[in-house]
Order: sequence, then C-alpha cells, then structure tokens
Amino acid sequence: MNMNFFVNTRLITGVDCVKNNAERLGSYGDRCLIVTGASSAKKCGALDDVTKALDSTGVKYEIYDKICQNPTVESCFEAGKIASDLKADFILGIGGGSPLDASKAIAVVAANPDITEKNLYAMNWSEQPLPVVAVGTTAGTGSEVTSVAVITNSKGLKKSFRNDLSYPVLSLGDPKYTLSLSDSFTRSTAVDALAHCVESFFNRSANDISKIYAVAGIRKLLKVFEKIMSGSTDVLTIEDREELYNASILGGLAIAITGTAFPHALGYFLTENYGIAHGTACAVFINEFIDYNADVKPELTKEFFDEIRVDEIGFKTAVEKITPPIDVKLSDSDIEKLSVRWENNAALKRNWGNVDTAFINSLLRKLF
Repeated sequence: MNMNFFVNTRLITGVDCVKNNAERLGSYGDRCLIVTGASSAKKCGALDDVTKALDSTGVKYEIYDKICQNPTVESCFEAGKIASDLKADFILGIGGGSPLDASKAIAVVAANPDITEKNLYAMNWSEQPLPVVAVGTTAGTGSEVTSVAVITNSKGLKKSFRNDLSYPVLSLGDPKYTLSLSDSFTRSTAVDALAHCVESFFNRSANDISKIYAVAGIRKLLKVFEKIMSGSTDVLTIEDREELYNASILGGLAIAITGTAFPHALGYFLTENYGIAHGTACAVFINEFIDYNADVKPELTKEFFDEIRVDEIGFKTAVEKITPPIDVKLSDSDIEKLSVRWENNAALKRNWGNVDTAFINSLLRKLF
C-alpha cells in the first residue's frame, strides 16, 4: 500500500469563512499585497470580505487587480516588485486558478526581486517565497491546495513550476462566492475539477490516497452534473455550489500527489491559440483519455468505473453534456507545428503506456 502524502496548507471552508477567520490573517504579518483580477473578486463579494477582515486586524494592504485569465509572467514580475517595495509580509490571492497561481509566482518574485524568468521557472530561488493566503472564488482549480503555479511565459506558452514552498499557508473557500459565476464559467471550472480527478486516477504516480480523493471528487461532481445536464446551472443551490467547490478541492488534493496527465498537457494549446477556457480545453480530451486507458490499463479502467458507480456510457454522456462546446479546426500543418510541444513533456510521462507524438497527432486529427 502506498499512502505517501504531503500538503502544507491549512484549509478552511464554509459560508463566511473569511469573516470568521479574520484573526488568522493578522498572524502572517503587518502588510500584504492583495492579488486579483479586474472585477470578479469585487462582483462576488470576496474582495470586500477580505479587506474588511484585514482592516479588523490592522493589516495594511495594497491591491493589484491586473491578473487576467492565464496570467502572464510579466504581470507577476510587476506585482512582485510592488510587493517588494511595499515590504509585504505575505501575498493574498483572491479568485480562481489565475490569481491563485499568479500569487504563488508573485510571492517568489517579491522575496527575490532580482530573479530572472528562467530562474523563476527553474526554482533557483535564493530566498524562500513569501507566504501565500488563497481565497478561492471558483470551483475547479484546486490551486488552493497545490504547490503548482501555471504562468504564461514571455513566449506566450503556459509553463508551470511546482515546489513545496509554494503551497498556500492558508486557504479559505466560501461557496457563496461561486454564486455569481456564469453558466459557461461554472461548467468550464467544473470539468476542470473533473479532469484533475480523472487524470490523477489514471496516473503513474497515483497511490491509495490520491485515488480516494479522485473518486470522492468525481462522485460529487457527477451528482451535481445530473441536475444540469439538460438545463442551466441557474438551478444550482448554495448546497450544490458547495459540492462543486468541495469536489474541486478533492481534485486539487489528488493532483497535489500525482500531477496531471495528457488532457491538461494537450489542452494548453487550445487556451493559448484559440482562447478556449482552461477547463473546457482539458475536458475535450477526457473521453479519449478514458478510451486510451481502457486499451493500456483495462483492469484499472474497470476499477475506475466500479469506484465512481457510474458506467462508461453514463460517464461519457455527462462529460459531453457538461463541457461547453468548442469550434476548432486543425490542418495537418497546424498539428505538425504543435509536435515540438510534446517533447520531454512531464505530464505526458505520467500516463500509462506510451503517449508519443504519433499518438497525439492521430488524436488531434480525430478530434479537430
């Protein structure tokens, strides 16, 4: 039995968890930089809750609200300099995966203001990153409980680093923040959480604990998916939203152990080149991922469906109905140009069997 496990994050969830844990924020220092996007944190009420909590504990703060979807390394360096000049003691990220991942990179730059982009990704850091507090506002990323930061590099490519020092020290998850999410955003983030769980289960690095998290997350997701497969996410209650959020945390805990597999690796180019939302970009490969593993690991695939308590047809139907549609066409030339991306790709090495360029090219021709 393999039960190796490490997550260096205090996780607190529930309605009003930010307000009810304000005193914890003061324990990380006297100054912080709040990192968020332009509007979502304001719209959902999270920014107001956070600033009130900081005010109540006497923590001084500045707000950096220029984080976009798929955050750029340039914005992380800009915010890191602001945090350094502020002499911030910690970084407080509010949002989905983009602000939370950016916060992890900003924490490194703030502590190492002369660092280069190359050394940021190589994790060649002379000083430890500042502590990061994460306030999640979507139900998909799982970044609240992982050490991974995915940041778009100066070449326009999504690139990640993963370091134990980058786990948030505290993560606060209030499901009411997800009530303001649109139908498409709810679906995209939900299938991102599903991709995390599925990719973790069928992963060379999976162990007994990661599988438990993955299966629990999938069961929660499929239960909520039943309510929205034939309609809108407007029907979801606060309890349903909490189930989605909890599932995203379970997915994060699963990939904190294993990392992701080929749906995430392949999904990045759809986001970079075609503007497809991250979760949707990964989810379009989930059913093909299932078919692939049915061929190379049939016993593991049987275990998967036995554990999630849904048969293959039911699972694939749910994925198809929940995933927002995309319209992307690739020529043979387009596919050939992408081939360089699959060389020495860490996520591809985590798959069972042999996910090589020939397989990927064939898959892309089939789908696009």
